Amino acid sequence: MEKLFLLVLLVISVVSSAWAKDESIEARNARLIRQIKQTAVYELDHELPVVSFERWLSIEAGADAEFHWEVNDCGGRAGASANRRRDVSTCVEARAIMKDKRTIIVSLAAETSKKGLIGKPSVHFAQLATPTETIDIHQLSDLPAALIRTHTLAPAPVEIAK
Repeated sequence: MEKLFLLVLLVISVVSSAWAKDESIEARNARLIRQIKQTAVYELDHELPVVSFERWLSIEAGADAEFHWEVNDCGGRAGASANRRRDVSTCVEARAIMKDKRTIIVSLAAETSKKGLIGKPSVHFAQLATPTETIDIHQLSDLPAALIRTHTLAPAPVEIAK
């Protein structure tokens, strides 16, 4: 009976340890996303205003856009053993899906596996994806022009003569 009790305690300990680890990852991811959202977009591109990245992205994408935020490994694809040897960057990726099917994707490097937070974030990559093309955005201040260039106006209503 005592062995069964110890076994149950061991299982509970392992499960609660794994649960706590998952919670700490979730808390870390939430903290990184919150920090990136609050980062002044001016810090990412000095041609942009001193407003939060979240606010700037919302203005550029429009109020009716759908936003998705996630933490990832900046697109790294190497195996786990290779990642242990190098300093892997962690990115916060923002996706703004607009009603006209264009999508803004901005990935910001926020920390590394060895150094932790890297001070101010930097743009890892940015793109504007349309139904017909994908445009690489080399600096965030180029995004508004790309949005204007790819915006298609709805055709004007045709008047029918009476």
